Amino acid sequence: MRKTQRGFTLIELLVVICIIGILVALTTVGIVKALDSSKTNSTQAMLDTISGALSSYATRWGDFPPTSPDEIGLKVPNDTNNGIETLVACLSSEKRGGALFRNEDQLTNVDGDVSAGAMEKTKWIFGSKDKPDDALHEWCDNFGNTIWYMHGKDFAKTRASLTKTVLTDHAEPVTIGPEQNPATKTYFGAGRFQLRSCGRDGKPGTSDDIRSSSN
Repeated sequence: MRKTQRGFTLIELLVVICIIGILVALTTVGIVKALDSSKTNSTQAMLDTISGALSSYATRWGDFPPTSPDEIGLKVPNDTNNGIETLVACLSSEKRGGALFRNEDQLTNVDGDVSAGAMEKTKWIFGSKDKPDDALHEWCDNFGNTIWYMHGKDFAKTRASLTKTVLTDHAEPVTIGPEQNPATKTYFGAGRFQLRSCGRDGKPGTSDDIRSSSN
């Protein structure tokens, strides 16, 4: 007597496909979470490294970098990203012993700022004598969003040119201001600085914001 070969029924195939779909979805979610966690950790490490460079800068120059490019002799082309542009210019300068922080891989210029003669005035590491780079650069986090910086002296009297931030290419500016302790109403990093990433969602003031340990 011959055995009858039995294949999958349509319902059984659908069940198998559903199970495979669920497993793929769970795997994808796990991979995405792992990538986000890696980006968060690497952004935190970057902010902490920059904070260390800021402390070295303060030792070298007697203060932290200002928030506005005009305080280091640069013409300010607009009122966006001024804090991080000044920070990059200061930490990338070859003056008094060389650049304190280098990360060309995460260098951006999302608002397209250029200040004539910037390289000559700052002596920064970008460009060369034959091909000067006068763009006002920013550093971005590992999610692709511009990092935000402000000197402590500007916390109490902020103005639009210090808080208006373009986070990515072609994005509308957002306002990012210094953060306060909700209980004491004192500023974090008072007398020093605040350095911040908007995190995965690219929105300031949400739970996934990333701050330097010195804030």
